[in-house]
Amino acid sequence: MKKRVAVRVLGLLAFCLVSLAAFSQGQDKTVLFQGRVVASSNSEFLPLAYIFNPQAGRGALSDNFGQVDMYVFPGDSLVISYIGYKKKYYIVPRDTELVHQVIIPMEEMTTMLREVKIFPHSSEEEFKQAFLAMQLRDAQQRENARNNLEQSKLNVFALQAGMGASSNFRNFSDMMISSQANKSFFNSPMLALTNPFAWISFIKSVKNGDLKRKDYKKAYEFLPKENLNRQMFLRNLKTN
Repeated sequence: MKKRVAVRVLGLLAFCLVSLAAFSQGQDKTVLFQGRVVASSNSEFLPLAYIFNPQAGRGALSDNFGQVDMYVFPGDSLVISYIGYKKKYYIVPRDTELVHQVIIPMEEMTTMLREVKIFPHSSEEEFKQAFLAMQLRDAQQRENARNNLEQSKLNVFALQAGMGASSNFRNFSDMMISSQANKSFFNSPMLALTNPFAWISFIKSVKNGDLKRKDYKKAYEFLPKENLNRQMFLRNLKTN
């Protein structure tokens, strides 16, 4: 009886030792975890992302290209965190090879903030004073236009300007009368004084009274006025 009990105890101990050895051999199988942490929206590398292994109590940071290398065991759960992104959990497969490579996409964390109203002035009275003291963008252009449109400057510009419509008409009439009175003379005064035919024509015009005629003055009665618009012209036309 004692021998049977001893055999059973030894068999149970042997079974426990074999199971413990198999379990320990499975746990001693380390895997090189090579992960690359990227953003899910544009696949941008996320540097300095933190990958933590709670079972082992250690972690690692990703490099400037989002790459991280660390040793884990099959079945370990990894926690990946990055500022502004949601935490992500990753479980290492149990049937993985000695080197496990994976890309870990991270989703951005959207935080809705409450509405905040910002006013540049502390009170309504301060706002009124600031509004009254405000200058327009084209204040300098307005001031220049106001100075250029002063009546005194406009009078100077009018004196410096050329002849208007009435002045041109009077000048043209004077030239026509002068040419009509001297049509019998040559362009050169010396030739006109020494030309007997010109003197005969001049004497005849004096006898006929051409120099005393005042018909040319009637033309000035229809002299156009300055700044004459269409309505004034039609009103004067109906009156005449």
